[in-house]
Amino acid sequence: MSGFGSGGGLGVGALAVAAGTLASAAVWSLLALTHPGTEGVGGHYFYDGVWVALGLIFTLAGLFLVVNGNSRALGTLLVVSGLLQSLRMVVLLAAALAGAGPAVTGAVMALVLAADIVNAFLVIGFPLWLPDARLPGGIWRSITVLVAAWSAVLAFANTARVPAFDTLPNPLHGTALFAWLDGWLGPHGMDVFAGSLVFTLTVAGVRWWRSPGSHPHLFEVTLVYGVWAALATVPHYLGDYPAWLPYAVIVAGEAAWMLVPLAAFRRDRRLSLDRVTRRYLTAYAFCTLLFVVVLLAVYLTHRLLPGSGTGSGARWWQLATAGVIGVLLRPAARGVERAVDRYYYGERAHPYQLVRQLAERMSHAVNPADAPPLLCRTVVEALGLPVAAVRVRTRCGPRELARFGTPDLPGEAVPPVYEAFPLTYEGAGIGELLVPPRPGQTELDRQDRAVLSLLADQASPAIASLGLYQDLRASRERLVLAREEERRRLRHDLHDGLGPALSGLRLRIDTALSGLPGGSTAATSLTEASTGIGRAITELRRITDGLAPACLDGEGLAGALRQLADTFGSRSLKVTLDLRPDPLPALPAAVEVAVYRISGEALNNVVRHSGATSARLTLHAPADRVTVEVADNGTGFPGGGSTAGGDSTAGVGLRSMAERAEELGGTFTAANAPAGAVVRAVLPRGRAD
Repeated sequence: MSGFGSGGGLGVGALAVAAGTLASAAVWSLLALTHPGTEGVGGHYFYDGVWVALGLIFTLAGLFLVVNGNSRALGTLLVVSGLLQSLRMVVLLAAALAGAGPAVTGAVMALVLAADIVNAFLVIGFPLWLPDARLPGGIWRSITVLVAAWSAVLAFANTARVPAFDTLPNPLHGTALFAWLDGWLGPHGMDVFAGSLVFTLTVAGVRWWRSPGSHPHLFEVTLVYGVWAALATVPHYLGDYPAWLPYAVIVAGEAAWMLVPLAAFRRDRRLSLDRVTRRYLTAYAFCTLLFVVVLLAVYLTHRLLPGSGTGSGARWWQLATAGVIGVLLRPAARGVERAVDRYYYGERAHPYQLVRQLAERMSHAVNPADAPPLLCRTVVEALGLPVAAVRVRTRCGPRELARFGTPDLPGEAVPPVYEAFPLTYEGAGIGELLVPPRPGQTELDRQDRAVLSLLADQASPAIASLGLYQDLRASRERLVLAREEERRRLRHDLHDGLGPALSGLRLRIDTALSGLPGGSTAATSLTEASTGIGRAITELRRITDGLAPACLDGEGLAGALRQLADTFGSRSLKVTLDLRPDPLPALPAAVEVAVYRISGEALNNVVRHSGATSARLTLHAPADRVTVEVADNGTGFPGGGSTAGGDSTAGVGLRSMAERAEELGGTFTAANAPAGAVVRAVLPRGRAD
């Protein structure tokens, strides 16, 4: 670990600078308490303390960004700026109390100027870091140099304008350079400052427009910065504003919008912090919070409470305030620790709480089949992972019970590799929880794996109870598929073999019959034989039509659906057909029969019950499933509700369609749409042997 940060940890440089900022705040507090002045600590040093607090906040924001590998440069600048802000206040106070001479005063002013230059570059040049927490490169680099130089000029003019800092005379105030800058910038100082902000915001807008991809929270960062810039400049043009307003806007506003980038530039829960880094971030955040709270408490007791200026009243209020703060120290420390963990890990920071929530949800689920979807939803929503799936092992092979989340992003050259977390019950493996890494990652981190293992263990008993049911269901589906494949084979044999043989035999009998005299015994026998063969052919056709719809063999599924659309279409009902893809791929016989029967029954319901003027039959057949849908613009289902498979209140036709879908392991829904009704069946594809 070297430099300011590396791989989710804090470097030696960042630790040293942050420690210096804390030490500066501690020394300043000690000097302020031991040398309260005539107005007491709360009145004499409050505004100086605000700058010390600002330095702590800058450093805090910088530490978090240093840990994030994609925003380390901005974090480093914030850490250095925070140190300079705190250090200049303690040095100014110490030099004033010691009555420093000209040489020391000059060195102190140099430190003050350095702090103001860095702060000015942060304030004016912050939009240059948008949208990706990196300064512009290439031909844009000259803009960064220009803004940095201009920030130095404005900082010098602002620092030199102060005749003295407390009791220390400012040697920059009487220089010829300041006199020239003041004469040039004095009447138009706010115009120049506002113009600088508009310029950098314009550069940020151009870079944002040209930058590909999404930038989460970037709008919020720009909005907060824009509001701050407006509050810092507009009152000057109004002419009537309180004297404290510019100070409050500049200091408090900087503290606010410097914390916003923590949300915008963080890597989305991808880090796995080491224990030392997490403890240091927590400790520093707590110290910053403690300093701000104590500073505000001292100021409020000084300004608002009776008898709190000086003397015994002040001591009593200070003791009471210290007691309250002491009582709140421990819960505040725990809250800060939870906030730091939540920032980096989200729900992963408290895995046992997440497991308890999953257990409570499962305990309220009436149907055991709800366990896999609950597990997948918890993984995606609580951990921020893209997709989660539950797959169990059955006698007929692996079977996916549930899937939740968005699909893989289109256009990815290499699809993500799913990591499997075993589902075990009583020592036996029953399946896996499948989870891919987040977009941009090659694998899940250790924190993710630990939480996912706990969730898999928690859900395993509930999912194990589905094992026998899934075995039975998979066996039934295979039986249905095998039955329909056998029916298709048998129909082909009868239609292409026995049927032509009987027809040929009847033709030969009729030919022989034509050569015999009418009324003879032989003619009568042959006539009866021909008639019997005709009845056999008719019965054979009835049998083959019962085995499978004849149109499926003659025209295929696409032709059969077109025939259905033509059959049910009329002057009062327009039926359109949408096939995706067209031509359709080869499908198992059971799937083709189910699609045909469901389509026919659904269109029949449209004609009989809906009063629709148009209907659309859609068949979508991607690689893993087949979706058939019939939508109309009719009156919809009574009551405006929805009907799913197994609903006892559904009609005979809906129940028949649902049974056909479910016996193949699919799903069926029938619900009202904004205009009419939609009947949809989703069937698994490609399970035939």
